[in-house]
Amino acid sequence: MSNEQLFFGLSQVLRKFPKETDRVLCHFCFKPKKVTKEVLGVEYARKSQMLISSIILLKTALDALPLLSKVLKDAKSFLLANVYKSVCANETYASIRKRIGEVIDEDVLHARVPFVARTQQCFAVKAGIDGLLDIARRSFCDTSEAIHNLANKYREDFKLPNLKLPFNNRQGFYFSIPQKDIQGKLPSKFIQVLRHGNNIHCSTLELASLNVRNKSAAGECYTRTEVCLEALIDAIREDVSVLTLLAEVLCLLDMIVNSFAHTISTKPVDRYTRPEFTDNGPLAIDAGRHPILESIHNDFVPNNIFLSEGSNMVIVMGPNMSGKSTYLQQVCLVVILAQIGCYVPARFSTLRVVDRIFTRMGTVDNLESNSSTFMTEMKETAFIMQNVSQRSLIVMDELGRATSSSDGFAIAWSCCEHLLSFKAYTIFATHMENLSELATIYPNVKILHFDVDIKNSRLDFKFQLKDGPRHVPHYGLLLAGVAGLPSSVIKTAISITSRITEKEVKRMEVNCQQYHPIQMAYRLAQRLICLKYSSQDEDSVRHALQNLKESYIDGRL
Repeated sequence: MSNEQLFFGLSQVLRKFPKETDRVLCHFCFKPKKVTKEVLGVEYARKSQMLISSIILLKTALDALPLLSKVLKDAKSFLLANVYKSVCANETYASIRKRIGEVIDEDVLHARVPFVARTQQCFAVKAGIDGLLDIARRSFCDTSEAIHNLANKYREDFKLPNLKLPFNNRQGFYFSIPQKDIQGKLPSKFIQVLRHGNNIHCSTLELASLNVRNKSAAGECYTRTEVCLEALIDAIREDVSVLTLLAEVLCLLDMIVNSFAHTISTKPVDRYTRPEFTDNGPLAIDAGRHPILESIHNDFVPNNIFLSEGSNMVIVMGPNMSGKSTYLQQVCLVVILAQIGCYVPARFSTLRVVDRIFTRMGTVDNLESNSSTFMTEMKETAFIMQNVSQRSLIVMDELGRATSSSDGFAIAWSCCEHLLSFKAYTIFATHMENLSELATIYPNVKILHFDVDIKNSRLDFKFQLKDGPRHVPHYGLLLAGVAGLPSSVIKTAISITSRITEKEVKRMEVNCQQYHPIQMAYRLAQRLICLKYSSQDEDSVRHALQNLKESYIDGRL
């Protein structure tokens, strides 16, 4: 990001390498059958064609390697210097390229246009090496020329100046005629007529015959070419390990340059920041954003997260569609991006390296294993409980909603208590407002909610995360009304739920008020410990202590 010449140089060089470089290695790892009369068929010709294509693709990649070497020669980064040392300065690649140059024509390059690619494959091997191959090539050229002469003849005979001759691997050559050029009915000579947009695709018996001969000649070229390439392929197979290394290096550079650096360079300077890492410190993200959704929505609302050993569980509450699931995914993506070496979409971030990210999201069943939605949910939760470690990050969305409300609440509560026995960081999104009472028992639980206003019986989502619990009455019923449920049904549901929840809400408010002083003292102690081990200068620490004192007195902690 700080070296524009290196960035643009790598970006341009990587375009020279074919995209399929890593996929062709399988053709060199396994030794194919020898070409015999028994296997000379259409299917074998196809396999021979793929092998020739792989050789041409490898030649194209090795031709681009000196350009990569030139760009990376003066790179100071340890990673890029290591790439230069292990790949660009490795003489094995030059040796492989020399062996390929002894058999393959210098002018042959990897092509994507179907007929150009077919021609390149037929003429890959140098002339004069195999007499039968030269005869097959002559036949291929004659039939190709005859097909183009036929197209010219039809243009003149049927007054079709815009008749085109496209080619694809499945159908071979065919005619494409604009509909506006056809006055009345198409001549009876044309068969297999198909309407395609503003064009008519068709063929003739003569073209079909020439297509068969052309394909047969190409197949013979492929088979004879593979015979000529057997010794070359055996030699390449001995050095397949260095080719695997080249593929890995290209994938790595493509990820760093074309994914990470390019994405960040298209954003304003302060939109993506370099994350910091600690061994046992907090997971702190200031003004974090979802890297995908923010590119779709210009008004994406950023949110913070702070998890530490003293406050290692966050319970996120809020109505449906308030942003809970997006927030959970956002935190996971920021952690993943940071740990694979990318800048992150946040104003500031410091992370404790996690060994695993466990997620329990979505409501899907599994017909193959005869598992209902609830059973699938429990299997995923069981896997988390059995494999979680002290350094894991656990993200759970709506645990227990797929069964009865009492059982679902009990499972969610007991899972939270089990996870609290670890030092793992946990983010738990739920609709169960009773779960907020965990904070009155465990001081290392923090309750957050997504802000929402109710205007004219409509929910106004702010997508802003705020501290503490908040009771939003009947938000499910309000959304159900928006979805189109009859008003009489909504009114009946409101009267039922009001009688059920009235006493419960009052009891929760009393509990929260009763334990608020304990929470305040606990948070004060946390911040004092942080300041004790802070690396800031004395004046900054004094200023922080003064702010802490004022916040505690005002009840803002």
